[in-house]
Amino acid sequence: MGKITLQILVVVGIFLGIWFVFSQIDFVKMLHLNKISKRMEDKIGEVIMETIEKTNKIGKRDEGGEILDKIKERLCEGAAINKRDIHVHLVESSEINAFALPGNHLVVYTGLIKRCDSVSELCGVMAHEIGHLQLKHVMKRLAGKMGITVLASVVTNGNSEVVGNIIELLSSSAFERKQEAEADAFAVDCLHRAHINQEGFSNFMLKIAEIHSAVPEVMEWISSHPDSRKRAEEIRTLASKKGATKHTEVISEADWQELKDAAANLN
Repeated sequence: MGKITLQILVVVGIFLGIWFVFSQIDFVKMLHLNKISKRMEDKIGEVIMETIEKTNKIGKRDEGGEILDKIKERLCEGAAINKRDIHVHLVESSEINAFALPGNHLVVYTGLIKRCDSVSELCGVMAHEIGHLQLKHVMKRLAGKMGITVLASVVTNGNSEVVGNIIELLSSSAFERKQEAEADAFAVDCLHRAHINQEGFSNFMLKIAEIHSAVPEVMEWISSHPDSRKRAEEIRTLASKKGATKHTEVISEADWQELKDAAANLN
């Protein structure tokens, strides 16, 4: 019995010793996995955007793109993000939708802008999607649903079927409930720091829920973001905890109207 016990202790000791040695090795740094992952993500984003640009009408700088960039820059200031790290694209579609893609790309459909009654509503949605990017939700979701090997095929041969699946997945289905809550919290904090009225975000959630209940067959941003009424309440609660802040103009009324016109005329 004593011999068996000693053997067990030796095995356990060896295991713990090996575990300790490996725990001291920074494999991420040694293998440059972070850099490889970032390169892969950027390349996947590039391939996806090339596909979207080939199959959709994209707003140019003078077709709403420049104004969207102004909004993005304000949000990036609030989130302490380099404005050059986020790439916003205005895409013609009747869908009330916006979604984040690998490589820090943010797609905003013209249908969303048409449904927003104020720039603060649009800011709320964009801040939420930027939250998904900054919290690494996009790549986590893709890796979990498709696997690294499948995603790598986009990088190596531009697998069009996989690209199509990625666009469908990210544009029409929700993240995990916890991730949605995290993105909402990120958006509220971002809006607060950027001195943008957070009430626009909660109001949009309530308004779009009513639209969805009236026209359930239409694919909308809210279709993939369930429990919108409850989330609107949670957004208001989070905003109230931030305390009062002075709201300042994001873009001029003229710019807002120009963006609305661009969304209406992009076809």
